[in-house]
Amino acid sequence: MGKTGLQVSILGIGGFHLGTVAGQPEVNNMVAKALDHGINFFDNAWEYHQGASEECVGTALKVKRDKAIVMTKGLTHGRKKDVAMRMLEESLTRLQTDHLDVWQVHEVVYYNDPEKCYAPDGVLEALAAAKQQGKARFVGFTGHKNPSIHLAMLNGGFPFDTIQMPLNPFDYSYRSFQQEVLPVAAQRGLAVFGMKSIGGSGEMISMGALHQPRL
Repeated sequence: MGKTGLQVSILGIGGFHLGTVAGQPEVNNMVAKALDHGINFFDNAWEYHQGASEECVGTALKVKRDKAIVMTKGLTHGRKKDVAMRMLEESLTRLQTDHLDVWQVHEVVYYNDPEKCYAPDGVLEALAAAKQQGKARFVGFTGHKNPSIHLAMLNGGFPFDTIQMPLNPFDYSYRSFQQEVLPVAAQRGLAVFGMKSIGGSGEMISMGALHQPRL
């Protein structure tokens, strides 16, 4: 994970989709199998299925927390530090842990989001406080709209540890995170999490836009 020193599996488990699984026993089984096969990264977010995603992952990892790198995200969209900290506490409770390995600002997608994030008493002050208090080991942000928004966040001066962005075969030719953001993140030693590699739910495959080559 970039300059963090953490070793993370090349594939992770998406919390949104775990929240669609029918029943806690099946979630427990999927999480256990993932860990057994070397997948140790678990993505999530405060609002996924009104908190149910965090709850089911927290239950599944209750006695396996030390084997997992747990990440969740807070959806603030310009709200103040106190709102973000309240989201963090709710996430920690639902995930049944006293700390996150990674906490990120979710969906930095509006063009004025960077300005609001950097405003006094804004969400970035919450990120700094979470690290100082030991409630988050590393912090960052996510987004999937326009590379220019990511660059504005990076160029604002906050010492992010992580960044999350779409990276897939379609990215290169339109608003390319790969071309515009990835080099900057790599140069600064950030841990880069790629998302939507085959679409949000595999639409690139299911709709026939991508095909597995025949060998």
